[in-house]
Amino acid sequence: MEVLFDPALVGALRALLVPAFSPRRWRAFVDAGGRPEDLAAPEGARLGERLPLDRRELNALAASLAKADPAAELSAAQAAGVQVLAWGGAGYPAGFAHLADPPPAVCLRGTLLPCDERAVAIIGSRNASAYGLSAARLLAGDLARAGVTVVSGLARGIDAAAHHGALDAGGRSIAVMGSGVLEPYPPENVELLERLVRSGAALSEFPLRAEPSRLNFPRRNRLIAALAVGVLVVEAGERSGALGTVRHALDLGRLVLAVPGRIEDEGARGTLRLLQEGAAPVGSAEDVFAALGWCRPRPRGLPAAESRMLDLLPDGGCTAEEAAVLADCPPDAAASLLITLEVRGLLRRDKEGRYVAI
Repeated sequence: MEVLFDPALVGALRALLVPAFSPRRWRAFVDAGGRPEDLAAPEGARLGERLPLDRRELNALAASLAKADPAAELSAAQAAGVQVLAWGGAGYPAGFAHLADPPPAVCLRGTLLPCDERAVAIIGSRNASAYGLSAARLLAGDLARAGVTVVSGLARGIDAAAHHGALDAGGRSIAVMGSGVLEPYPPENVELLERLVRSGAALSEFPLRAEPSRLNFPRRNRLIAALAVGVLVVEAGERSGALGTVRHALDLGRLVLAVPGRIEDEGARGTLRLLQEGAAPVGSAEDVFAALGWCRPRPRGLPAAESRMLDLLPDGGCTAEEAAVLADCPPDAAASLLITLEVRGLLRRDKEGRYVAI
C-alpha cells in the first residue's frame, strides 16, 4: 500500500488520467522544470509557470486534474495485479526516454526483463493475407527461439500472428495496447492477451479501463517503435497504420525492415514502397540478424553433442569428413549432427559444401 503515498507516482498517474494533459504537455511540463510530485496535489501546483497555455486552458486543465483520482486507480491496479510505472521511476521502459512525448506513466501486466532490450517489432496489416500471416508467425517464431523479444500491438492480422508465433516457440512477446490493460481489444484476442501476460507482458499508456479509441492506436505506435531495436513490416497496404510506426522508428533512429510481398497483392504495396525507400529486405530471421549486426545466440538447452560440434568447427568451416576427424566420431554421426545444426539455422553450407557456423 505504500505506493499510494509516492508523490512522483501519484503525480504521474494523475497526468495519465487527464486526457487534456497529453504526453507532449507532460514533456513540456518536465522540460520546464516541473516534477511529477508537483502534480500530486489535486490542483496541480504552479502549472502556469510550466505550460504555455492561456488562463482559460490552465483553469480547465487544473479543474480536470482536481477531479482525477489516482489513489483509486492505484488501488484498482494493485487488486488486478497491474504495475504502474512512472516516468523516471524504477521499471519504466528505457526506450521511452528517447521519445519527444513519453507517457507520464504506463500500466503493465506481466513482466519486463533486461533481455527485452533485444527486441524487434513485427507489425503489419489487420486484413492480412494467408501469406502474410504465415510469414509473421514463421519470422516471430525463429526470432523468439534465438532469444529475441517480439513486440507488436495485439491487433488483428499480422500483430496477432507475430505474438502467437513468438509464444508458440517458447519465447517472449510484448503487446502495446490501444486500450486499457484491463479492457482487452479486439475481443477475439482475450486468450492471446492472457498468454502474453504469463510469458511476456502487455502495457498501455491509457487508464486501466480505457476503451479502445480510433485515436489511441496511432498514438500507441510510437511506443511500439520505442521498445524495439528494429521494426519489421511483414505486410502493409499504402495507407496501413503500420507505416505510422515506421515514421516513429525513423525518428528514433531504429532500423526499418520489410518482407517482400507478391506483386499482384494490393496489401503489399506499402512494404514495396518501404523497400524502394531503403528498408532492409527480410526473407528469414538470419536477414534480421544480419541487418541489425547481431550474432545469432546459441539456443538454450542445445544437446551436448550438437553444442560440442559447434565448438569444434573452425572459423572458416569444414567438410563433414573433417568434422568427423575433429569430433573423433564416425562420418555418418558427424554428418547427422551437421545436418541437424543446419536445420536449426546454426550452420550453413557454402558453395564448396563446407559447413560454416552462423
